[in-house]
Amino acid sequence: MLASRPRTLIGLALRAAALHRVRLALVSLVVVLAALAPAAMIWRGGASDVRVATFNIENFPRDARQVEAAFTAIAALDAPIVAVQEITDLALFADAARVHLGADWRFVHDASENLQRVGVLYDASRFTVTATHTHPATQLEGRGKPTLEVRLSRVRGAALRVFVVHLKAGGEHAGVRREQLRRLAPLIEDAVASPDDVVLLGDFNSTGDEDRVSLARFARATRLEWASEALACTSYWDRRDGCRGVALDHVLTRRAPRDTAARGPCESIGCAPGRECPVFHREVSDHCPVTADLRAPEW
Repeated sequence: MLASRPRTLIGLALRAAALHRVRLALVSLVVVLAALAPAAMIWRGGASDVRVATFNIENFPRDARQVEAAFTAIAALDAPIVAVQEITDLALFADAARVHLGADWRFVHDASENLQRVGVLYDASRFTVTATHTHPATQLEGRGKPTLEVRLSRVRGAALRVFVVHLKAGGEHAGVRREQLRRLAPLIEDAVASPDDVVLLGDFNSTGDEDRVSLARFARATRLEWASEALACTSYWDRRDGCRGVALDHVLTRRAPRDTAARGPCESIGCAPGRECPVFHREVSDHCPVTADLRAPEW
């Protein structure tokens, strides 16, 4: 039954007051919803922080124990994008990722013929790969490992271009690594000039002061932040006089991340474990995973 129209001045006044209260309530609701919209966008997968990681898994897979422990370590990182190095069985790594991390996880890798490969492991429920490139910039005279570029996109925000490197190993090869970085710089400069976000990470094998000078020069030239500069160690060197932590793995980003950290035993035990290296060193890898939390504006 429809309500009858008021027939007196008092009734009309009361009706007008009631309508005014309804309009005020509707305006207040619109204001509240507008205030909540940014948070709702983040919840639906819009701009938000994202963690990336790099992990050199020594000669993966050495044995079943390493496979199990490596993916336990990766799962603990809570990172939907993980750069990896020293993968020697690509199919096994991809299959193990789905078994241990879930059916949505995918693996892409460089297109070289090297025994040890570099790659990107990612959560396909959150990201889509739109392009991959294998760049020979870090291969000198056809030798060494190439640089892998993976372009990842998602529903909202800028795409992210991930560059993965594994530079020449050995304390005596600082000059080779300097040349690898010099040849890599134009590629990274072009990426930084694009609308995409950029992160460069991996095993830089930076064993001494000369390497750190080269990295600092490279960061300035490419206008990247050397996010991992302050890390005391990211791997262990098993020497005759004991186990020593060294910072071989690095992350460079367009803007300073919210946080950068070496994980695993580098975090729980530290850089000076004593006479023997941690069990992780023997059973999983001589490297620790490294994470960087990219800030929301980067997306």
